[in-house]
Amino acid sequence: MNTFALLTQQISEKNLAGHIHHFSRLLAYLSEHRWATDGYPDLRSSHVQLLRNLDPTGTRASILAERAQVTKQTMGRLVKELFTSGYVGLEPDATDNRAQLVRLTPRGEGFLSYLASTLVDLERAFGNVLGPPRLAEFTACLHELTAFAEARRQTIASF
Repeated sequence: MNTFALLTQQISEKNLAGHIHHFSRLLAYLSEHRWATDGYPDLRSSHVQLLRNLDPTGTRASILAERAQVTKQTMGRLVKELFTSGYVGLEPDATDNRAQLVRLTPRGEGFLSYLASTLVDLERAFGNVLGPPRLAEFTACLHELTAFAEARRQTIASF
């Protein structure tokens, strides 16, 4: 095998970020398929990034963008899509007349309840594959590595 082939094979096998990204994309695909089948064909995984970051009293789109770690333009597009689909509403921000708050509608609340139940199903399926102890260990390791990477990101961002 030539050097290039060896290098690409090594990178493919040892690229943890690549494996996590691929796993994430697979989960998004499977989730979106289930949502569509269960009556939510207009929702994507990117929409969940907005919905999961909302405060009960509403949140400005700029704050949502920061929390989801996306641009304000991207968050603006997500807000528009979810508003058009009826999952969120917009209302004036009482503290700033120029700003609007994004709030869940009853339809959005229904989807979040549904989503919580699908996460329980997913955890059960993963437990069937790995067994509960290994799933717990995997989850703990993933949280630990995420915290490590986030701390590194925070250090870099502070310069």
